[in-house]
Amino acid sequence: MATLKKVLGFGALASLCFDTTRAGNPTVSILNGTYEGLYLPSFDQDIFLGIPYAQDTGGANRFLIPQSLNTTWNGTRLAQQYGHACPDHRPDQDALYGMSEDCLSINIVRPAGLAPDAKLPVLLWIHGGSYQVGTSALPNYNLTYLVSRSVAIGQPIIAASINYRKGGWGMLYSVEVQGSGNTNLALRDMRMALSWISENIPRFGGNRNSVNIWGESAGSFAVGQLVLSYGGRTDGLFHASIQESGSAATAWYNGSDWYQPIYNKIVEQTNCTDWPDTLECLRTVPYEDIYPFLDSSKVGGPGFYPVVDGDIIPAYPTQLLREGRFAKIPHLYGSNSDEGTDNAPVGIINTDDDLYAYLLNSTGFGFPPHVVRQIMQLYPDDPAQGIPLNTGNERFAELGYQYKRVAAIVGDVFYHATRLADARAYARYSPTYIYRFNTRPFVNSTNATFTDEVGGLAPAYKGVQHFSEVAFVMGNPEFVGPWDEYRALSEQMSGQWISFVNTGSPNGGDLPTWPEYRDVGSEEGEGRNLVIQAIGRGYNGSYAEPNTWRLAGREYLAKWARRRHV
Repeated sequence: MATLKKVLGFGALASLCFDTTRAGNPTVSILNGTYEGLYLPSFDQDIFLGIPYAQDTGGANRFLIPQSLNTTWNGTRLAQQYGHACPDHRPDQDALYGMSEDCLSINIVRPAGLAPDAKLPVLLWIHGGSYQVGTSALPNYNLTYLVSRSVAIGQPIIAASINYRKGGWGMLYSVEVQGSGNTNLALRDMRMALSWISENIPRFGGNRNSVNIWGESAGSFAVGQLVLSYGGRTDGLFHASIQESGSAATAWYNGSDWYQPIYNKIVEQTNCTDWPDTLECLRTVPYEDIYPFLDSSKVGGPGFYPVVDGDIIPAYPTQLLREGRFAKIPHLYGSNSDEGTDNAPVGIINTDDDLYAYLLNSTGFGFPPHVVRQIMQLYPDDPAQGIPLNTGNERFAELGYQYKRVAAIVGDVFYHATRLADARAYARYSPTYIYRFNTRPFVNSTNATFTDEVGGLAPAYKGVQHFSEVAFVMGNPEFVGPWDEYRALSEQMSGQWISFVNTGSPNGGDLPTWPEYRDVGSEEGEGRNLVIQAIGRGYNGSYAEPNTWRLAGREYLAKWARRRHV
C-alpha cells in the first residue's frame, strides 16, 4: 500500500485497493482532450488528479499572467497523480509529487455514477501556507471524506483543489513588474482555475453556476481578495465564499519601497543588471539558477504577498469593504478562539515596555504611540483575559510573562478584528454566517510540529490554535481524532459546510441553528455568530452568541487597520 499512499497522498487509506489500469476507471472528455481518472471503490468516488488548468509557467511564461491551455490531443491522458507543487523553499514537505514551474493543476473528486445531466454544486479548496508554501497534495487536504459525507446526507457535491504560484514566483513586485501588468499572479492563477472550472466542470457533472470558493489561512486571505477582485466583479466564476481564519485585510500589502530592493537584488544575483528589460532577462535564467534567489524564507518580514496594483486589487481591502465594492454573494466566515498563539512572539514580551516596543516598532503594525498606549489599556495584563481562552491565571511564563496578553492582541489584529469588520460589511448586502471555532484539536504524528504533543490534544499554551478547524471540516478521521465527541463535531461541521454549498445556508435538519449575521454594529444589537465546539471533553456544544467578545478592542483595531496598510 505504500505505492497507493504515494499516488494519492491520502492518509488512513490502508483498506483502499484498486488496479490503476482497470476498465472501470472514469474518463471525461473536455475541450482539450480526454482524461482517465481513478475509481475509488471504498468511497464509490471518481478522482481526477493533476489536470493542468493553464500552461507551464516556466521560461517565457515566468512572471507572466497565466496563459490558457493551447493544446489538444487524441487518445486518453492519465489524471491519476497529483501534479507538481509550485516552487517554494520547503521541498522536503511539498515536493512529494515533484516541484517545478509546470505546476498549475486542479484535482477533482466527485461521487461515482453521476447521471449525464448531473449539475452538482462545486466547492473549490485554496490551500494556505502564508502565501509562501503549501500544495493541494498535502494529506490534510484530502477531499474524499467531505464528498463522501455530502452523499451520505443527501446533498452531494463535487470538490476540487488547485495549486497556484506562491512566494516570489507568484507575487514578485517592482516598478518593472507593475509596468508590465504582471502583478498578483497568484490571484490571477486562481481566477484562471475558476475560468477552467466554468468551462469544463459540466463535463464532470458539476454546475458552473454554483461554484463556492473556500480557503484557510492564506487560502482564506485569497478568498477574501477574490471577493474584492476588480472591485467585486465575479464574471460569473464564483457564487459563494467560505473563509476560515483570515481576511483580505489580514494579509500584507507592501509597495515598491519594500519590494524594489528585493527585486533589484534578484536581478543582480542572476546577472541581469545590464539587460534593457530586466524582467525579460529573469525569464531566461534556468530554473535551477534562479530558484535559490526566490527563497521566501530569506527575504525577511512576511515574504511575498499580493499588492494593491490598481487592477485586480484596485484599492486597500478596508476601503473596498467600506465602499461596498465586493461580490454580493453568500458568505460563511470565521476564526478560531486562539488564533493569536500562532503569531505571538515567544520569549520576549515580559513587561509593559517590551509590549510597547513590540507594537510600536514591529513591521506591519504602523500604530502611532498614542494608539499603542490605548491598545495596551484595552488589553490589560490580566492572564484571565488573555489567549488562550479559558486558561485562567496560568501565564505560560516560559513563553514570556505577558505571552497571553500579546497573543490576545495579535490574534485580534489579524483575525478577530477583521472578522468583525468584514461581517458587518458583508451582511449589509448578502446572507452572511459567522463562526468562532472553540475546540482544541487532536494532534498526531502527521500534523504535529516540534512544539506539539502527539497522540492527544494540542498543548494548552496553543489552545484552539490556527488551523484547528480544518480537520473537522475535511472529516479525515486520521486528523479529527479518536474520540466519539470529536467525530460527532466533524459530522456537524462538514454537514454545515455542505449545506451552505448546496443552499447558501449552513442550517437544516438536526444541525444547530446558525443565525444569519445582521449589520447592526453596536454592542446592544451586534450580530450573532455561532460558537462551534464539541459536546464533551469539557465542551458543551455549539451555541449562538452576540459577536461582542472583546468588542471594544476589536473595534479600535479595526478603526486603525489602515495604518497597517490594509
